[in-house]
Amino acid sequence: MSTRRATGSRMKVLATIWILIYNNAKELDATIASVKAQDYDAIEVILSDDCSKNYDAALLEKYAEELRERFADVRINHNEENMGTVAHINKVIGLSKGKYFISCCAGDRFCGADTVSRIVSRMEAGAEKVLACRRVDVYPNGKRKIRPPFWLGTALKFAPEWLLNYMICKRNLLSGCCTFCSRAVFEEYGLHNTEYRLVEDYTYFVKLLQLGVRIGYAPITVVEHGIGGVSTGKIHPQVLTDIERFRDNLLKAPVKLTQKTVRFLEQDAEERKKHGDH
Repeated sequence: MSTRRATGSRMKVLATIWILIYNNAKELDATIASVKAQDYDAIEVILSDDCSKNYDAALLEKYAEELRERFADVRINHNEENMGTVAHINKVIGLSKGKYFISCCAGDRFCGADTVSRIVSRMEAGAEKVLACRRVDVYPNGKRKIRPPFWLGTALKFAPEWLLNYMICKRNLLSGCCTFCSRAVFEEYGLHNTEYRLVEDYTYFVKLLQLGVRIGYAPITVVEHGIGGVSTGKIHPQVLTDIERFRDNLLKAPVKLTQKTVRFLEQDAEERKKHGDH
């Protein structure tokens, strides 16, 4: 299947924007407006709802019709059962036709009309199958903070193994809302691990770093991301379960992990076992 679209005499690669929805379709106004504003026209859009309790087919069709004024391929997917973020994204990847995948959640918005064109241009010009950018976290109280830290690009380029161990022991720096993948990376390294339910980006990018996959970096701020979803703000219990299972799996195959990191994982497992015994 072709991943290129004709525009006059030029050919552009097809980019897929998928918009993930779960009980928050009423937050789509700003998201849809920012997608419609993109100056890149070779885009397919998939509005994908993971069995929302308040699913409104008419509302999603209204948004789809707005997008069809701008893009030729706009589709709606509705899961009859709630799959969780990980399996949901895997399903949407299977529905997608683009060369590059740009994930977006209801309530998020692209920072500029040239966001998609800049992402595609950078990925076409580089040798990486994955590209990390920056985002603006927007908190309920109005506070705004640009993440990840400015030094991420240096770490990805010169010290990826150090970054791998930092992310395991400290915090994830590669967020799915501002780190973009090509179709090729999933074809080569597989889809997200459905052993986890809500955490897909952290586990997948750690896996890629362990495999020595080159992750590129562009210091551009691409999306305004609302804080308060299942993986941000108050921590969802399933996220904690996913992280615990992930750490246990890392101990089984500690590829490129330092002794310090292995000890951190062992101590974490010991603490959880002690807590569980009581």
